[in-house]
Amino acid sequence: MIEVTSLYDRDLPRLAAIWSQALARRGFHCALSEKDIADHVLLHGGEPRAILAIDPKGWLAARQEDDLIGFIHCTVGRLEEDEPETLRGVVRALITAKDAPPATAGLLLKAADAYFGGKRDLDGVMAFDLATGYPRVAWGRGALLGEDWPLMDALGERGYHLTRRWLFYERHFSVPIPEHLPQLPGLALFWQDDMDDHMAFIVRSGVEEVASIRFLRHPQPSDCPEPLSAGLHRLDVRAEYQRQGVGRWLLERGVNHLIARGVRRLFVDVPHEDARAQSRLMRMGFHESPLRGYSFRRG
Repeated sequence: MIEVTSLYDRDLPRLAAIWSQALARRGFHCALSEKDIADHVLLHGGEPRAILAIDPKGWLAARQEDDLIGFIHCTVGRLEEDEPETLRGVVRALITAKDAPPATAGLLLKAADAYFGGKRDLDGVMAFDLATGYPRVAWGRGALLGEDWPLMDALGERGYHLTRRWLFYERHFSVPIPEHLPQLPGLALFWQDDMDDHMAFIVRSGVEEVASIRFLRHPQPSDCPEPLSAGLHRLDVRAEYQRQGVGRWLLERGVNHLIARGVRRLFVDVPHEDARAQSRLMRMGFHESPLRGYSFRRG
């Protein structure tokens, strides 16, 4: 019999183990510790792409004979681009043990329904949106789905429908890359680098900001042999400056800045339908990763 209860402190070692197993099936072979789970999952507020509540009532665990076999992370909040009064229900992740019964995901989603049923004025419930993921765990993926058809079936049975699909591109670096300067006069480049692993470059023409790029470095366990990685958070170029090399310059300058700080692997998430962005990344030496991201919505 499977029972769903609140997550207990004593569950952290088992949760770290099944999460590490799930990551390993997606190509990330550095195990997460209890502290990683606490700091970068349970107590992570969604920044910079979302502002989410840290609510232990939404940490729900599936058990079979006292063994933790699954976990779902539920909360409420809003995305970075939402109006301040917006309140969404959010399923941030759903993890099951490799040998968990097929019914586990459905029971966790049913428990999530009960959690969201106690909230008022929700603008629907979203699941596994990339913006609500964990930037320091599995390169920012909100969902550890891959092509996980049983979980998708369980979501459909609970009234969720697929709304977005992301592809991931990556590139490995060993030495600095060439930079192509845009042939535009009067542009000045500024950079910001803080202690929270966020890094940004801003291009100004006079006092006006015309383009910017933001990266998020991905800390990993100290004993992890994999190269330090980072993700592209956002690239914005004003319409009148597009297709003139400004965005490419920012990306190349940012990559070299990251390389100087030890980063050797960069991930970029791209909407599945954005063929132009995918083509541009491949021309710059990126290749498509086997990772996939899927977002669902109910209500």
